Amino acid sequence: MEESENFVITYSGRSIAKNSIYNILGNIIPLIFALALIPIIIDGLGEEKFGILNLAWVVIGYFSFFDFGIGRTLTKIIAEKIGLKQTEKIPSLFWTSLYLMLGISLLGTLILIFLTPTLVYSFFNISKEIQLEASNTFYVLALSVPLVTTTAGLRGVLEAYQKFGIINVIRVFLGIFTFLVPLVSLIFSKSLFVIVIILISIRFFIWIFYLIQCFKINNNIKKNISFNSVMVKPILTFGGWMTISNIIGPLIIYSDRFLIGSIISATAITYYATPYEVVTKLLLIPSALMGVLFPAFSTTYLNNPEFTKKLLLNGVKYIFILLFPITFVIISFASEGMNLWLGEEFVVKSSMIVQLLAIGVLLNGISYIPFTFLQGIGKPDITAKVHLIEFPIYIVAMWFAIKHFGINGAAMIWLSRIIIDTLVLLLITKKIISFYFRFSINFVYVLLGFTISIVPIYINNTNLKYILVILILLIFSFIAWKYMLKEEEKTFLTSHLKKINF
Repeated sequence: MEESENFVITYSGRSIAKNSIYNILGNIIPLIFALALIPIIIDGLGEEKFGILNLAWVVIGYFSFFDFGIGRTLTKIIAEKIGLKQTEKIPSLFWTSLYLMLGISLLGTLILIFLTPTLVYSFFNISKEIQLEASNTFYVLALSVPLVTTTAGLRGVLEAYQKFGIINVIRVFLGIFTFLVPLVSLIFSKSLFVIVIILISIRFFIWIFYLIQCFKINNNIKKNISFNSVMVKPILTFGGWMTISNIIGPLIIYSDRFLIGSIISATAITYYATPYEVVTKLLLIPSALMGVLFPAFSTTYLNNPEFTKKLLLNGVKYIFILLFPITFVIISFASEGMNLWLGEEFVVKSSMIVQLLAIGVLLNGISYIPFTFLQGIGKPDITAKVHLIEFPIYIVAMWFAIKHFGINGAAMIWLSRIIIDTLVLLLITKKIISFYFRFSINFVYVLLGFTISIVPIYINNTNLKYILVILILLIFSFIAWKYMLKEEEKTFLTSHLKKINF
């Protein structure tokens, strides 16, 4: 076993790339299973029961917000302690955080138990035949909240120790069984109660596995079980700001759909949300890198800020190199792609949406890096305050745009918010870590790439688009390889490409 006193984490382009790939695969593999199995599950359970099962998935998979941001806080502080070689403080920090999460999540359990009758019999339009089954299912889900919440904390510890291989093996396992369990259950039962019980049981065994892994990476956690009241205030303060971002962020993300449905129609939501859900899946790439960089920023900032700066600038560079070719192709062939996938009606109503969203995804992916940096170095209050300031302005602007310009106006406001958000976060980060835009040729390339991305919007001729795309991607590939990538990065890529047997 690795003792905490001797545990040292080293960061390199190689390790960050490897862990980012783990994260991408951990998200994509379950997505593939979801696409394949969901139609079969809907057919077996029926639309209404599947809708309730969807709610169960939300609770089981995403109820970790009841940890009050403590899971993310745990990652940040433990990574920081590792970087400062103060690992003797980690056991006390671990157990204090876990007890706090348990206490807060029990409150979540009581709230969900209290709300269950209202949700089942009044709020959700559930048929009388399955109301009792749905009610029992929700009560079981309420009891699972502490399990889900504390699991997020245990996973946060493994992230701080850069154990992304283990984390993503479990993520893939969970993702597959989330859909496989309902499918197999259909053989002997269509009961939602049975399905949810099995899913929660799997979660329990994974909780045990995570705890054992935490003991392995730091044996002192098992030996020193304690609660330190002095740590409560800093943990809750940091976690509180994280929670504000976690609450306001989704409100900003989903408010456009509610406003479109209210001002225009539910049908208009389809023409807006369908391309949105597909195009924004590209953000899995920066999300994967963000999960790796968060503990890296926490570990390195206090004892090696120059290396943190390097991680940050490289992060922006890598996201741009990965996303620009994909988004440029999507922007160029939005009409052709929509026609092939969904038909002429979507070409007319959604092509502009696709193009604006793709430009936004390119910038949004870049903004993930300064956002992660600010939270990783212990300044989640900045990102929370940015969200609090922009939320009311965004809602008013979105309402006005939808009222006067329809769903294209909604996409334009969404893009405008992303542009402003990215610039604000970069400028705040620049002030903190003192990097200079004018001396960074990579930022010039990013700005140039953003400008070029707009060009295909004004081109209607398909043949001309082909010529433009081929020309721009060839130029981009040359610039990226010749000027943006360093020699060690080129060596890393070529050595791995040689291992691929076609």
